Amino acid sequence: MAIATAHRKSLVVADNHILHRLHSLSGIVPVGVFLVQHLTLNSFALASPGHFNAVIDIFNEKMPRHILFVLEWGLIFIPILFHGLYGLIITAHGQVNVGQYGYWRNWMYLWQRITGVILVVYIALHVWGTTISHRLYGTNIHYDGMVAYFQNPWTVAFYLLGITSATFHLSNGIWNFCIRWGITVSERAQRGCAWVCGVVFVLLTALGWSALFAFR
Repeated sequence: MAIATAHRKSLVVADNHILHRLHSLSGIVPVGVFLVQHLTLNSFALASPGHFNAVIDIFNEKMPRHILFVLEWGLIFIPILFHGLYGLIITAHGQVNVGQYGYWRNWMYLWQRITGVILVVYIALHVWGTTISHRLYGTNIHYDGMVAYFQNPWTVAFYLLGITSATFHLSNGIWNFCIRWGITVSERAQRGCAWVCGVVFVLLTALGWSALFAFR
């Protein structure tokens, strides 16, 4: 009986290890890649309304429906659902100890969980207010429609929070990914990776905020 119990526990640990690695991987590919691509395409609004509208038309008018369906569900919706829901499970079982150990990595652990919860709400409302609303009610998501969408300053504030949460979550997630997958083993490598992730955070946040204010 003791052997069977130990065996079951080892399987649970193994399953958690695999799920944790998949969760870490999905945060980089495809979710992280999609975030960078999404912010980059939105930044076309900085060039001109016509450039942004051309990007929208590629996905909503020129791309075949079946290909768009596969891309959205296979590379965006399902990976985000898995990453978000499993991330909530990790958060629920995590132990925050910044009160006892105020090291910067402990704070990064805390903010990774906080931004993850924020992103669950942000992504749901963002997808509803743009993609789903457009397909159900014909909401205008071209440049002039987005300008009208961001007339409300509370909407702008919410998006600033959401964009910053997303860029931090990805940047810090890259640091965690490199450790979990054995890319940065030494302390020196981890410090170097932390600096790189900091630069990534600043650049992506600047890109996202600039694209947002292009609609203002």
